[in-house]
Amino acid sequence: MEVLARQKEVALQLLQAYAIPYEVVGRSRPTLLWKGIGLFLDDLRVLRVARRKGIEFMLSTGIPGSEHASRVLGVPHVALIDTEIAVLGRLLAEPFSDAVCTPQCFRGEVRSGRHIRINGYLELMYLRPNYFRPDASVLDQVGLSPGERYAIVRFSSSDSSHDLGYARNAVGSDEDRCELVKGLSKSYRVFVVTETVLPQSLKSCRLNLPPERFHDLLAFADLYVGEGATTASEAGVLGVPWIYLSKSRRGYLDDQEERYGTGRTVNSLKEVLPVVESLVAIPRSEWARRRELLLETTVDVTRFVVDLVDGWPESRGQHDEQSMILRQDVRGGQPG
Repeated sequence: MEVLARQKEVALQLLQAYAIPYEVVGRSRPTLLWKGIGLFLDDLRVLRVARRKGIEFMLSTGIPGSEHASRVLGVPHVALIDTEIAVLGRLLAEPFSDAVCTPQCFRGEVRSGRHIRINGYLELMYLRPNYFRPDASVLDQVGLSPGERYAIVRFSSSDSSHDLGYARNAVGSDEDRCELVKGLSKSYRVFVVTETVLPQSLKSCRLNLPPERFHDLLAFADLYVGEGATTASEAGVLGVPWIYLSKSRRGYLDDQEERYGTGRTVNSLKEVLPVVESLVAIPRSEWARRRELLLETTVDVTRFVVDLVDGWPESRGQHDEQSMILRQDVRGGQPG
């Protein structure tokens, strides 16, 4: 197996921390112009490495370079996609993929290739209990006292292709962010994770933790609030209540909210604190019950994808509409 990675956020740090060999074939770029130029360069890098390594099958999270290289090399490609508003990436990737796998709750239309819907969220691939067990030693590492309540707040950058057209602080200003952290600090120790420059008043709250320990900390948190949709979904599958800050929606977060009540999407920082009050009124045992219900009514997404790849090409037909484990109707088990 070969791992090809883009130089984005903490991806390379995580690969190094887990001692996974990799080759860098691209990086994130901030503007549409540079994304277009970079797409051509990244395609060439992926093609060169794939040809040198003799790669026979490619799997990606909808990164165009791998799809294009697979078409040139004549090898199968499967894309894992869960973000409906990532229109540019999808337009460049889907036509070159042999299969496009999405969560069953995906609300976009896959116009090319075979669309395979999976009963689960991509975050379950690495956070299901059989793949991840949180290590409580992280609490000492960040200086938390026994029983101390804490919240994680994430402010994101907006240089991904699916964020084009959305201002970085579309849900509020720096002043609003400061007020949010100040309000949360009355009840929680607040750790701020960010890809942006923090206002001076929030710098003391910045989380200083190796990225490979982040999910340990998230798993024991009392609350997650942030502009990171993936982190919100991670919180949900770990049984941590979340509030997602955005003026756009994600099908997988709406699904968690509607089916399991794991969190809420709001489009203004000023809406957060009232929602927090409603969430903290729910006992911790109830959050654990909702998580168990989520785990019981979704599939092992990792095993699903591995079986799809191992059994290719026959598995492509087997995993078409009739092969999915249909979702149970859990609405009756979710509290109002």
